[in-house]
Order: sequence, then C-alpha cells, then structure tokens
Amino acid sequence: MLRVLLVCTGNICRSPMALGFLEERSRRLLGGALQVRSAGTWARPGSGATEEAVAVAAERGIDIAAHLSTPFAPELAEWADVVITMTAEQRDEVADGAPSAATKTFTLKELVPILGELPPEEGQPSRESLLARIAEADRLRREGAAPQPADEDVADPLGLSMEAYRAAAWEIEELIDATVRGLAGQPVSAEEA
Repeated sequence: MLRVLLVCTGNICRSPMALGFLEERSRRLLGGALQVRSAGTWARPGSGATEEAVAVAAERGIDIAAHLSTPFAPELAEWADVVITMTAEQRDEVADGAPSAATKTFTLKELVPILGELPPEEGQPSRESLLARIAEADRLRREGAAPQPADEDVADPLGLSMEAYRAAAWEIEELIDATVRGLAGQPVSAEEA
C-alpha cells in the first residue's frame, strides 16, 4: 500500500478535498492501494473543514464532514511514500521541515505532467511499481527532463465565494484523477498535464 500525504496551508480546504477524492479513487480504481493522510503547514490541530469545502465536496459525492485538521510534522513526511502539496511554497516548507522527504515531495500540478511522461504499465499496480513511479518522477525532475507547469499552485479558496470553492474542487478533482491514472501507469492526456 502506497502512503500518500496531501499538504496545504490550513488543512481545512484544499487538502481535505484532495484527500476525499484520492481515497475514493483509490478504492474504486486502485483496489485501495493508497493510504491517504493530510496536513497543513500552518494548521491548527482539530479544526474542521470549512463549510464551503464540505458542501462542494458533497456536491461531487465526497463526504469530508468529519475531517479534522492536522499540523504538518516531519514524522508525517517520513511516514509518506509521496508528499503532494497544493503549492510550490508548501513543497519547499515540507522539504525545509523534512529534508529527507524532498525527493518524494511534489506539487499536485507538478506531479501530473511528470507521471504523464512515464511509460504505461500492465495490470494492477503493486506497492513496488508505485514506489518505482515516484522514484522515476523524481529522477526526471532532478535531471531537468520533466515538464514544468506554468503555474504550480492550486488557488486557495479560503474566504472566497462558493464559486471559488467549486473551481478549486473541480481543479483538484481533475488533478487527482490524473494522478491516480498516472500512478497506475495509465495514460494522462496533454490537457490534464
């Protein structure tokens, strides 16, 4: 089972929505091959997801009402096989707090096009194949052979309208879907990358 840590700022909007989408896709598409947690680089422990995040996730069939925020800690990065952040700043904060996690930490928008560059795989993914894909993604990034998105950040909807939350949820869901396909060795389209 691949352990995935999703990170945003407060762990009350973006990463809880991403966690809900990723858990559902893992069960449905990967046979539960992922264990998912989330945290925030500036999270206060035990805060619930915002009402808006709960509502827009529910509109998409995902229940995050029971979510409680967790502050990022180096131990969480050590637990994870891959850390996926919502922004480049958060990726850097994770790497600063847990330097050994730098090679396995990507922004969501950064990881999708890199996974899209990897060759397809046959059959159901194993833990070993998932770990190998993460290692290969890091190798491509370090060698400068990975595609770079113009904007690495998923916008923070905190304090904005329901439409901003819906836009964030839509973007996160699309990127999570592409991430799951990329991890499983399935094609990721150019539009998603």
